[in-house]
Amino acid sequence: MGRIVRMLGALAIAGLTLLGAPAASAAPLPAAPLPAAQLPAAPLPADVNDFTIDSFDAVYHLGRDAEGRSTLTTTERITARFPEFDQNRGLIRDLVRTYEEHETDLTVRSVTDEHGTPRPYTTDANGDFLSVIMAVPEGQYVHGAQTYVIEYTQRDVTFAPVDASGEPSGIDEFYWDVNGTDWSQPFGRVSARVVLDDELAEVFTGAAVCYRGRFGSGDPCPLSIDGGALSATEYELGPYENVTIALGFPPGTFSERPAPLLDRVPFLLWGGFAALVAAIGHLVIRLVTGARGARTHRAIIAQYEPPEGIPVAVSAALVKAAPKSMTATLLDLAVRRRIRLLRHDESDQYGVQQLDLTGIAPMEQTLCTTLFSTASGETLWFSSAGTRVGDAAVTLRARASNELKRLGLIGKPRAGSLWLNAGLFAAALILPILHTVLTGRWELMIVLLVIGINAIVWLLLLTSGVLTMQRPRTMAGALLHDHLMGLREYIRLAEADRIRMLQSASGVEVGEDLIVRVYERLLPYAVIFGLEKEWQAELAKYYRETTPEWVFGSTSHSFSHALPLTGFQNYVASRPVTREVSSSGSGSGSSFSSFSSSSSGSSGGGFSGGGGGGGGGRGI
Repeated sequence: MGRIVRMLGALAIAGLTLLGAPAASAAPLPAAPLPAAQLPAAPLPADVNDFTIDSFDAVYHLGRDAEGRSTLTTTERITARFPEFDQNRGLIRDLVRTYEEHETDLTVRSVTDEHGTPRPYTTDANGDFLSVIMAVPEGQYVHGAQTYVIEYTQRDVTFAPVDASGEPSGIDEFYWDVNGTDWSQPFGRVSARVVLDDELAEVFTGAAVCYRGRFGSGDPCPLSIDGGALSATEYELGPYENVTIALGFPPGTFSERPAPLLDRVPFLLWGGFAALVAAIGHLVIRLVTGARGARTHRAIIAQYEPPEGIPVAVSAALVKAAPKSMTATLLDLAVRRRIRLLRHDESDQYGVQQLDLTGIAPMEQTLCTTLFSTASGETLWFSSAGTRVGDAAVTLRARASNELKRLGLIGKPRAGSLWLNAGLFAAALILPILHTVLTGRWELMIVLLVIGINAIVWLLLLTSGVLTMQRPRTMAGALLHDHLMGLREYIRLAEADRIRMLQSASGVEVGEDLIVRVYERLLPYAVIFGLEKEWQAELAKYYRETTPEWVFGSTSHSFSHALPLTGFQNYVASRPVTREVSSSGSGSGSSFSSFSSSSSGSSGGGFSGGGGGGGGGRGI
């Protein structure tokens, strides 16, 4: 989950307190040094997300249809306050389309202002999200307080949670996020009112809980119950803070969503031997060859300047080195003097210290706000960070994957291959079933279904996963790929050739300061290409017996000893993770797929952001 961190003022802190304590067997961790000079922050340009939300009021009508499945009609009244100058055309509301891994049949009925006058809007479905884009035409702008009233319907919005042992908890539950945890704006007020239909009001157990705060917060909030209506109102919520409500009902109150057609019609999952072999062969070929994208057909030329405006995590994702994106990004921020990397030699523990975050990319801002609070000079030791570092790495990879799509660096999956395999599997299933029907060998059909159905299901899932994840590079992606390969070639050159390139570009004698600057900027890319050992050794020649200011080791003085890059990378990669974040973001914004817990929220074991619904929003 991205928040824009604004560093206003100067960095003038003389010391800091370490977060957490090391293990008892480790030596005490020293405080990292702080910059001696004050660094004034540069003014930041206006951004479409620089506005506030006066109020977010939601009314939910929860009921059941003729099949006993849960239905929900939601009315959201959002009052946003935009600046008086020409910045925003309106608001984008990112609604979550799925819940507990199934579709909720989300349908937007209307968008109006506070007087009921229709507002122009469009919708854009992207992954787990439906973005409702409420904007005036290009060239026009909105100013001051603007109210957007969105009405939409959903179904199958309840579930039966399980307890810690995995057993059913004995209740049905409506566990719902109100505004969602993916807004970078503060909220003056967030309120929710749940109105139960008469049948549900009669069986409602009275178990209800409200939570507020960022994702994972268990802070309770008051919830009033008046017959078949429940209400909660919270004030002064910060960015990424949310209100969640959970209501309990007797087990069996709601019918489960029917299984998809694919699960109910087995003949789609089985096939004849020839078609099955062809489908598997096609899948193997695609696995070996990968997605063939656009190519520039140009020779790779060594170059030393990183691509302009492309975060290093996006570059890592493009060259299939996403697992290294966290290490590379931390190094990139460090060599740009935005953070400092820390290592305690005796306990071999690593950490980071926040410096000046001015001018970093949005996904880097999201990473830093996950690792730090707003305090400049704050230090985080990874050993005491719990799952924070691991979760931040997962989120960074998801954001980088979405950014590849947003920037047009990769295209859509090739539907032809997917349809080919689907057709082969369909034929592979129909043939043996037809054979058993014509011959009357029903026992053979039973054997085919019992033994083969699971294999076919897994092969279909594998095929879909492989082919949909293989997105070919566009021409823009091919150009960026060639640029990155040029960086790799430069790193591989002999030192004399590298210096000769710098000299020919600058036209003057190359000094050590320029060499160090160039080599430092390429260090994150050396990590991406697996050349970090060699490149660190080259860089260490120019540091000699000193350590750069962006690295601090408790006892070591040489660069290679202060920060062994292989150890640092392995340490970052081994951090525990709370949850995996889907890489299907909502459009060009910063939303993630919703996270829903299988544990009970209405019994007090839930947290903010743990339910369905929610989502986020942004300016346009």
